[in-house]
Amino acid sequence: MKITLVLSDSSAECRKALETLAKYGELFSAEVEVLVVLEDLYRLESASVSLGVPLPPDTVKSAKERTENKIQAIWRHIKNDERARVSIKAVAGELGEEVVRFAQEEKPDMFLWGCPPTSVLCGIIDRINIPMLIIK
Repeated sequence: MKITLVLSDSSAECRKALETLAKYGELFSAEVEVLVVLEDLYRLESASVSLGVPLPPDTVKSAKERTENKIQAIWRHIKNDERARVSIKAVAGELGEEVVRFAQEEKPDMFLWGCPPTSVLCGIIDRINIPMLIIK
């Protein structure tokens, strides 16, 4: 079984969501992973192209690395193991499109949502036919 935790910009440091992922991973003896969709970065990137003011070359890469490092640090703390690692995929894009693409490509058995519940989230859930749990 493979369980994916979905985080967005506003939830990228959500300890509670990562704790729930760890608990479900242990409960189901599942492979766990984290998908972080950086919508703010995507919007910034799109705006810079529209305005003709390109972002510095490593902006996107640096933001993804910082996000991954923060999540790994929280994960190690939760697992109480400095060597503990969780697979993380950070992408810049629209939440709906990136999650649907990820579901089609990676085929997780379950999604945990660490994102705030919104109408956008409800629309995404309607497009994907796998078990899901929203963590509040």
